[in-house]
Amino acid sequence: MADAEDLDQEEGEVQAPPPSGRSRIVTILIWVVAGLIALALMFVISVMVAKYYKNADFQETESITIAPPSAPPAIFKIKHEFRVNTADTDEAHYAQAVITLGYEGELNKMLDAELAQRMPQMIHIINIILGGKRRDELFTPLQKLNLGEEIKNQINMILRDGKISEVMFEQLVVS
Repeated sequence: MADAEDLDQEEGEVQAPPPSGRSRIVTILIWVVAGLIALALMFVISVMVAKYYKNADFQETESITIAPPSAPPAIFKIKHEFRVNTADTDEAHYAQAVITLGYEGELNKMLDAELAQRMPQMIHIINIILGGKRRDELFTPLQKLNLGEEIKNQINMILRDGKISEVMFEQLVVS
C-alpha cells in the first residue's frame, strides 16, 4: 500500500497544503492597511493638538487697560551743585550731582516755601548720603535710583507741609 501512495505522488499529483484560512498576500495587505490607518490617526491627532495649543497661546486671558500717563510733577530745583568725596578708602574719588525734587499735585506754595526754608538741612542730608557711598555703589542705574529713593525718604522725614515724590538727577558724575 505504501507503494500505491508513492506511485500516486510520482505521477504528478502534488498534494496541496491543508487550508489555513487566508493566503499570505491577504495577511500582508491587512497589515499594510492597519499601518496606514494608524499613521492617519496619528496625523489627525497631532493636527488637533497643534490647533488647540496655537489658539491657547494667542488667547487673551486678561483684559489690560492702559492708564493715561500721570501729570508731570511740580518741581523744586536745588540750585546747589553737590561735590563730595566718596567713602572709598583705597583711592580718592568724588561724586558730583545736580538734583531736582518733584512732588505730586499742582504747585504747592506751602511745600515750596518749606523746601526753600529747609535748604541748608536738605543740602546737609544729601552731602551726608553722597559722602557715605563708595564709587562702586553709584555705578548702575538701579543703584542710582536707590540713591534717589534714599535721599527722598530722608528729606520727607523733615518735611511737614507735604512730601516729595521723586528725586531727579540732572547730573550725577562719579570719578
